[in-house]
Amino acid sequence: MRSLSKQVRLKNKLKKKFADLPTGAIGLYTYNQRLTQGLKQLMCGARKFAVHRIARDDIVALTPEAARISGTKYVMDVDKEEVEKILS
Repeated sequence: MRSLSKQVRLKNKLKKKFADLPTGAIGLYTYNQRLTQGLKQLMCGARKFAVHRIARDDIVALTPEAARISGTKYVMDVDKEEVEKILS
C-alpha cells in the first residue's frame, strides 16, 4: 500500500514522463525511499538527527569481510572489551 502512494507521488511529479518510466526504475525509487526512511529511524534511535552528526564510531560492519574492507569495527567486536571487563 505504501509503495502505491509513492508511485502516485512519483506520477504527479513526473506527469507525462511517468508512462515512459521502466518498472525497474519505479522499484528502485521505492527501495531507495524505504532505505532512506529506515536510515532516518536508525539515526534517530542513535540520537543523530542529521547525517553530518554521524561519526565513524557510530558505524559497524555486519560481516568480518566488510570490517576488513572498510576499516570499521565488526559488530561482534564493538563492545567486546566492555563485556570482558564485566565478565571477569
